[in-house]
Amino acid sequence: MNVTWTDEAKNRLARVPEGFMRNMTKTRIEGFAKEKGVNLITLEIAENVVGEAKKAMTGMMGGSIQPSASAASYRCKLCGYVAAGNAPDKCPICGAGKERFELVDKGAGAIHELPLQWNPDAMERLEKIPAGFMRDMTRWRIEKMARQKDLADVTLDLMQEKYDYWAEGSAKVRKKLPWTKEADEKVLRIPPFVRGMVIKEIEALAEKRGLKEVPPELLAEAKEKWGASMEFHSEPAVKEKKTGKKEFIETLKQEVFPHEAVNHPFLERFSKGGLTVEQVNTFAIHYYQHAKMFSHYIANIIPKIPHEWDRMLMVKNLMDEYGNLNPEKTHPALFRKFLKALGLEKKDWKKLKATHEVTNFVDRLIMLTRHEPFLVGLGAVGPGVEWVIPTMFKKIVDGLRKSISLSEDELEYWTSHIILDVEHGEAATKILTNYLHGKDTEDMVRKGAMKSLEARKILWDGFERLLGF
Repeated sequence: MNVTWTDEAKNRLARVPEGFMRNMTKTRIEGFAKEKGVNLITLEIAENVVGEAKKAMTGMMGGSIQPSASAASYRCKLCGYVAAGNAPDKCPICGAGKERFELVDKGAGAIHELPLQWNPDAMERLEKIPAGFMRDMTRWRIEKMARQKDLADVTLDLMQEKYDYWAEGSAKVRKKLPWTKEADEKVLRIPPFVRGMVIKEIEALAEKRGLKEVPPELLAEAKEKWGASMEFHSEPAVKEKKTGKKEFIETLKQEVFPHEAVNHPFLERFSKGGLTVEQVNTFAIHYYQHAKMFSHYIANIIPKIPHEWDRMLMVKNLMDEYGNLNPEKTHPALFRKFLKALGLEKKDWKKLKATHEVTNFVDRLIMLTRHEPFLVGLGAVGPGVEWVIPTMFKKIVDGLRKSISLSEDELEYWTSHIILDVEHGEAATKILTNYLHGKDTEDMVRKGAMKSLEARKILWDGFERLLGF
C-alpha cells in the first residue's frame, strides 16, 4: 500500500534532525500508517509517532531520555536501543524480536550500562558537527569508545583522542580516482578529520562498481550505509571484522556441506538409477510443488535488504528464476517441460495433494523468508539452498539419466541449476557478509541455513518413504 503525506506532516518530519534520526522516524510513521490501513499521513499521525520515535532514538543514542539506573531496563543487542521496564516484543528501531534484548540492570546481576553523560565542553564540540548523519555517527562511535574504556562520561580529552585516531588514518589517504566536480564539492564539506576515510570508502565502492570516475551518487550510498550501521567501514577494527566474516563463512560451510540433508541416503540411492517410471513421476510431480515456489522465497527477501546494490544482486537472482523475462525459460516453465517429457499433464500436477513433508518444506521457507529478519531468510535460501543445490542436483541428474531416456533440453531445469546456483550462492554470500556485525547477526544466518536444511532433510525422508527406498 502506497502512502501519501500532507504538507503539514512533511513539515513536521522536516523538523526532525536530518540523517539517521529523520530516516528512521519516517520509516516508523509510514509503518504505523500501513499497520492501521491508512494511506494518508496527516499532521496528527506524524505528531503521535514522532513523540515515540524521539524517545526511541534518544534512548538508542545515549541521550537524556534514558531509564534510570535503579530501574530494570533492556537493551537490543542488535542496534543498542534501550527500553525501560519489560523487554518489548519487537525492537522499535531494528525490528529484532524479544529474545534479542538483554537485561542491563545492575541489581539483577546482568550487564550494567549506565547512560553516558557528556561534559558541556564535549557536547559543545559535538554540536559543531552538522546535525544529522555525521553528528549521529560521531556521537555513536565516541560513546562506544567510552564504554570500551568503562568511562561514565564523555570528556573533551576523550573526543580529542578519537579525533586524533581518525585524523591519523585520514591524513594518509590520497585520491586514486578522478572525481566529478559535484562529488568533489560534497566531500569537501565533510570534516577534515574523517574526510580521508570517507574518500577511501567512496573509492572502494567505485572500484567495486567498476567505475572509472566517482559520481556524487556514491557519497549518498556510503552515507546511507554508515547511517544504518554507525560504522566507519575503513577503520582498522572493521578489517578485523572482515577477517572474522571469512572465518564465519568457512565455519558455516563446514556445517552446511556435511549436513545429512546434503548427503541424504535418498540422494545416494537416487543417484544409482534403476528407478521405475512411476518412481520418477512421483518424485517429479511432488518436487514441483516446491520448485514453483522458489521465486516467492526470493521475492520475500528483496524488500528487506537495506541497501540498493545488495538488492540488485538478489533481483538478478530473481530475474534468472523468471528466465530473464522469457516465459518459456522461467524455472517453473522448465520444470513443467520436464514433467511433460515424463508424460505428465497439467491436470496431474494441478490435482495433486502434496505430502506433509513437501508442505512442511514450502511452509518453512515461506516463514523464514517472509516473517523472519532478512538475514535469517537469506541464510535459508543462500547457504541453506543455493550453496548445496549443485551437490544435490548432480546426484538427481545422475539418477535420472540412469533411469529414463530424456534429452538435455528436457533435463534443463536440473542441469541449469547445477551451474546457476554456484553464481547465486556466491551472490548470497556477498550480500550477507555486508551485514555480519558479530555473533547476533551470524546466529541469524546460521539459524536460517540450519532451519532450511532441517526441513530439506525431512523432505528427503518423505521422498524416501514415498518411493519405497
